[in-house]
Amino acid sequence: MAIYQFTLIFSVLVYSIFLKISVGVDTLFPNQTLVIGQTLISHSQIFELGFFFGNRYLGIWYKSTPGFVVWVANRENPITNTREVFLAIDENGTLAITSGGRIIWFTELSEPASNPILQLLDNGNLVIADENRKSPSHGSFIWQSFDYPSDTWLPGMKMVYDIDAGKHKYIRSWRNSNDPSPGDFIWRIENEGLPELVIRKGKKKRFRMGKWNGLHFSGGLRIPNPVFKPELVFKQERLISISENFDSSILVRFTLDTSGALRRYTMNARRDKWNAFYSNPIDPCDEYGQCGPNGMCRIDKPVRCECFKGFAPKFQEDWDRQDWSGGCARIKPLNCENGDGFLEVRGVKHPDMLQYWLNTSMSLKECHDECLRNCSCTAYANPYITNGGSGCLMWFGELVDTREFSGVDSMQNIYVRLPESELDSSNDSEEKEKRRPIELILISIAFGVFVSGLINGSILLITKQKRRGRNNEDIELPLFKLATIVATTNNFSKENLIGGGGFGPVYRGCLLAEGEIAVKRMSRTSRQGLEEFKNEVILIAKLQHRNLVRLIGCCIEGEERMLIYEYMHNKSLDYFVFGTGYDILHLLVFFKNALTSIMCRSKSKNNFDMAYAL
Repeated sequence: MAIYQFTLIFSVLVYSIFLKISVGVDTLFPNQTLVIGQTLISHSQIFELGFFFGNRYLGIWYKSTPGFVVWVANRENPITNTREVFLAIDENGTLAITSGGRIIWFTELSEPASNPILQLLDNGNLVIADENRKSPSHGSFIWQSFDYPSDTWLPGMKMVYDIDAGKHKYIRSWRNSNDPSPGDFIWRIENEGLPELVIRKGKKKRFRMGKWNGLHFSGGLRIPNPVFKPELVFKQERLISISENFDSSILVRFTLDTSGALRRYTMNARRDKWNAFYSNPIDPCDEYGQCGPNGMCRIDKPVRCECFKGFAPKFQEDWDRQDWSGGCARIKPLNCENGDGFLEVRGVKHPDMLQYWLNTSMSLKECHDECLRNCSCTAYANPYITNGGSGCLMWFGELVDTREFSGVDSMQNIYVRLPESELDSSNDSEEKEKRRPIELILISIAFGVFVSGLINGSILLITKQKRRGRNNEDIELPLFKLATIVATTNNFSKENLIGGGGFGPVYRGCLLAEGEIAVKRMSRTSRQGLEEFKNEVILIAKLQHRNLVRLIGCCIEGEERMLIYEYMHNKSLDYFVFGTGYDILHLLVFFKNALTSIMCRSKSKNNFDMAYAL
C-alpha cells in the first residue's frame, strides 16, 4: 500500500510540474505545483507559505516579517538537492515535497478526498479540504498543519493529550536559530491527576504552570485577565485539549525558543514589529523545584527560598550559599497517634502531584478529616476554586515546587501537616506578625488626621476654583474598554511598567490605531472619586497644547480609573529641566494651576502665550 501511494504521488507530481501557480494566491489545486521562488499568501496578506533557509525547508511565516517562521513541514528531513524541488497535491489529497525525483516529505491522510485543494488560511493554518463536502473556510479539513505544530503556538491551535493512547500534540523548540530541526525543549499538556501545562528538557521538568483549578492553571495568572482566557475541554474522558480566546484584532504568537523559554509576542501593526510581552518561566521562582522539597519560593523576599513552618534547611551551609536544592526537613517528627494539626499557607501554586490522592466531590472539612485520619498524609487542599472551593487533594511525602503569590486573590491555599507543638509556636509567631501591621496602621491614621487638617482648606479652595472655571461644553474623548487596556499592557506586567507617582503606576502599551501609548492607572488608595476624575480628564483634554503630551483617552470601568497618553520616547520636559524623572502628570498639574491663576487674575487675551512662556 505504501509503495503504491508513493508511486501514485510521484507520477502525479511529475505530470504536474509544468503547471505552476500564479504568484499571490492562497490555494493550490491538484494540477498545480509550488516551486522555489513562489509562495502561497493567505487571503488577508497575513501569512505566506514557501521555501526558506536556502530552499532547504518548506514553512509558513508572517508576510510583513518574513524572519518569523511559525511552522516547518520537513523539519526532520531538510532538502539536500535543491534542483527540481516543488510542492504538489495529488488527486487523492496527499501533499508532498519532491526533490530531484525523490519524495522528501508527505502527509498521511486518514481517508482520501474526491476533490482536494490546499489552502493557506488567515490564521496561519495550512489545510487540505474536500471542495465537494464543505467550504474550507468553515472547517471539515482532511488534514491541517495545526495538528502538527513546530515551535510556535497560534490562536486557534489546540494542545491535545490522548489519555488512552498516552499521546501528546505539543510544541517543540528549534535546535538553534538556524536549524529548525527538533530541539531539546517541549511544551505540552500533561495529566498527572489534574491537567497541567509543562515545559520539559528531555524528561526533566523545567517549568509547570500549575494544575487546572476549574477556571485556569493555578500558577499561570497573576491577575484576572478578561482578554486571554484558557479553555479546557474533556471529550468522553479520553481527550483533553487546551485553547485560548484572543482579541482577533491583535496578532499574537507563543514561541518556545531554543533556551526553553516560552514567550508571547504581540504585533505592533504601525511598525511591523513584534513586542515580547510575556515569558515563562517569568522569574526564578518559576524554575521547577527552585527551593527543593518542603521549601517555598517567595520572589518578593530578599532571600527567595524559605522552609514551611515547622521545617528547617537540610543543609544550612548550602542555604547560606543560596543553594536551596537540598530543600527542608521537619524540625520535629509527626505524632499521628497523639495529635497533629494543619497550618494554612495562603496564596500559593500547589506543590507538584508526585504522590497524591484526589476526590472531586468532597468538601474542605471532609478533606481535613480524611487527611488527619491518614498518618501518611502530609498536606491537603481544595483542587478547584469554583463554588467557593471544592474537591479534596491530599499529598503524601515531600512537597515539591511550591511558590507564593503575594496579593493575588485567585491563588489557592494549602494546609500543611505539623505536630501539635510546632503548630502552637507557628500560631504565636503569626499573631505577632499580624499585630505589627496593625500598629503601623494606627500610627498612619494618627498622622493622616493631622495632615488632613492642614490640607483640608487647600482642597476646598481648589474645588471652588474648579467649579468657577468649569466649562459646560462637552469634549469628545475616546473611552477605552478595560479589556483593551489589559491586553496592550500585558496584564499590567512588570515588563511594561515604566514609572509611577502619587496618582499610580504608568505602563507602556501599544494600540493598533494609536501606536505606543502610556497608561496611567489610578491607585486604589487614591482619594479621588469618579466625579473628580471625570472633571480632571475634561480639564486636561481642554489644555491640549503643542508643548503638552497628548491625552488620547481614558478608561472608567468598575473601580478602574486610567488615563491614556501618547508615549514619549525621549522622556518628559521636567526631566531636562530638573534632571530627574518626575511624573508627567506633575507637569500637567503645574500648567493647570498656572493657567487657572492667570485666567482668574488677568483678562488678557494672550493667556496661552503666557502659558507657553512658562
